[in-house]
Amino acid sequence: MYEVFRDWDSAKVGLVDQLLKGEGFNTALRNWTGSNITSVPIPYMFPNVCVLNHEDFVRARKIVNDYFHAQPQASEEWQCPNCGEKVDGVYTECWSCQVPRADETTGSGQN
Repeated sequence: MYEVFRDWDSAKVGLVDQLLKGEGFNTALRNWTGSNITSVPIPYMFPNVCVLNHEDFVRARKIVNDYFHAQPQASEEWQCPNCGEKVDGVYTECWSCQVPRADETTGSGQN
């Protein structure tokens, strides 16, 4: 196994694991539950995600690096086609009535 990412925050490690799995990598999590046995942070015991093949290591590290260094995309506010509420652009469904944002390619709904 080849370690791609390590962090004290298991949620961030889980995010990276799912990111890599979504890209088709075979991954393994290490120290997933062992990092909380002490109140003193010991980096060696932090949760980490590994790829199983050496051939995948460089590409996996690049994907993780690109993900964490990507510039946030500005999303425009949109109006719910069902209830008319204004919804922040980062959301894919209306916070008020839970109707999904209309797909812009179909021409339905408002943006």
